[in-house]
Amino acid sequence: MNEIASRYGLALYSLAQERNEVLSLQQEVKELRKVFKENPDFIVVLNSSFLTVEERNDIINKTLKGVDIDIVKLIKIIVRNNRANYLLDVLTVFNSYCNESRGVDEGLVYSVIPIEEKTLQQLEKKISQLEGVEVELTNRIDQNLIGGLKVVIRGHIYDGSIKNKLENMKIDLLKKEGVAYEN
Repeated sequence: MNEIASRYGLALYSLAQERNEVLSLQQEVKELRKVFKENPDFIVVLNSSFLTVEERNDIINKTLKGVDIDIVKLIKIIVRNNRANYLLDVLTVFNSYCNESRGVDEGLVYSVIPIEEKTLQQLEKKISQLEGVEVELTNRIDQNLIGGLKVVIRGHIYDGSIKNKLENMKIDLLKKEGVAYEN
């Protein structure tokens, strides 16, 4: 992660700690991240040089009604400093600091298509049981998998992708034929 996102993310995390509201702010930030990811044009608008800072602040106030006031203030500072393109990274860094403080490990789950939230939560629960620690997974799209899932966490790879299964079949067939296989 870049230094700018790290500084803002750490500032918000320090505030959450100071307020003793790490978990509640983390939940709010997760929802905000989801909204920003689903509406990337919002960040483009906040980064627009065609709007004054006051106009962008007005958009923030109207759009983020009900969001924690300190999160809104931070977003306004980021926008005022023309760094709206770092918003998602800032929220991601903040989430990582929260997870680290709570002993939650972060990992990636690769799939060909986006995984539904319910399925992702079930997968997190299963991987948490396997790893013996609470886990938070982030979905990444990888068209090379052909199908299935691949989870990477703490140096462990759980690969249930079709690509991996085909590769293993190829190795097994070559071994049966007595052919040395080099990857």
